[in-house]
Amino acid sequence: MIALALDRLAGFFGRRNTRQAWVARTLTGGTFGSDASLREQLVRSAAASLVSPAVAGSPVRTVAVVEELIDLGADHLALAPGLDRLLQLTGGPGAFGEGCTAARHAHRVCEHFLGGFFAVAAPTLRAAPAALPNGRVYRVESQARFALSCWMLEVVLRGGRVADPAVQRHLDSFQHLVAEWEAWTDFLVPDLAFSALGALAAAPERWQPTLESVVRIVANHQLPDGTWPRVDFFNALAGLARVGHPLTPAILERALPGLLQRQRDDGSFGNVAPDDRALIGLRILLRLAAGRR
Repeated sequence: MIALALDRLAGFFGRRNTRQAWVARTLTGGTFGSDASLREQLVRSAAASLVSPAVAGSPVRTVAVVEELIDLGADHLALAPGLDRLLQLTGGPGAFGEGCTAARHAHRVCEHFLGGFFAVAAPTLRAAPAALPNGRVYRVESQARFALSCWMLEVVLRGGRVADPAVQRHLDSFQHLVAEWEAWTDFLVPDLAFSALGALAAAPERWQPTLESVVRIVANHQLPDGTWPRVDFFNALAGLARVGHPLTPAILERALPGLLQRQRDDGSFGNVAPDDRALIGLRILLRLAAGRR
């Protein structure tokens, strides 16, 4: 079944000239002769857009372009403007966790426990609705700010900026939220645990205990059909895709039937974020296939 799903994905990505298709063909060793020039074209386009006013004035567009450049293996000079711009947002007005109320303090989601989050939008502007690359849309303001900040954290970590004090504070903050995710309530919706996992997967060894705590929580809450209650399936898989913890393969094995059931004959997983969800599916399938050799 995995082999068939991979064949379908090869066909899906073989017909496309997107960044995700280039990454997919690189992962599978099925690169085309034209892929080198495609990569150069995509890098030039992304680097040019990074300094354009439309992207420079938008934190969400900035993180999307920086992520694209990282995926394409762009050099430090291409990444630096975007990474510097994102890091200027840490701890700014409008960041998740700013301020405190009695209710938030009791749940440890206030400034006494959290810090380093990215100010994805000014306090007077709405960040929601916010769509992540995997297709998950957050319509609640606090959730949107948390999820977008985790995405930015993951990207700056992948860009090599772990030494920044605000980045480290952001990572440290997740430990204060473990008990909240253990309760699996809507005060801090479970989807956000997977957003944190995506960032923690890119963090150094120092934050492995926090990552392990969150991995064990999502393993304990996984349903028999491989899904999670009140969690977007592909958001969960996106968070787990790069997690190297020993428990992860078993979690992904339980999720495999649901992934295979969602795949269409053309290799995609539907019309929502088709390229990104196909790449998520490919990463999961390749990982599980490697574990069976």
